[in-house]
Amino acid sequence: MAQENFQKVAYIALRNTDGSMMINVPLYVKVSELNKNGMTDEQEKIIERITETMTKRYEKQISAYFTGLKENKEKNQFGGIYE
Repeated sequence: MAQENFQKVAYIALRNTDGSMMINVPLYVKVSELNKNGMTDEQEKIIERITETMTKRYEKQISAYFTGLKENKEKNQFGGIYE
C-alpha cells in the first residue's frame, strides 16, 4: 500500500460537543506527491518566487545604504555639511 502524504495548511477552531471552543486544531490536506525535499512542486515554486522577490528588495536596500554612505563620505571629504 502506498503511503499517503498530508500537508498542514492552517490552524482552525472547532466547537466541542459541550459548546466550548477547541482552538489551534491543525488542518491538513492530502497531497498527491512530495518531491525529494519533502514538499509539493507548488510549494517549491512559491518559495522560489518569494526568495527572488525578497532578494531583489534586499539588493535595492543594500545598494541605497552604500550609496548613502558614499555620498556622506564625499560631503565630509569636500567640506560639506556635517550631520
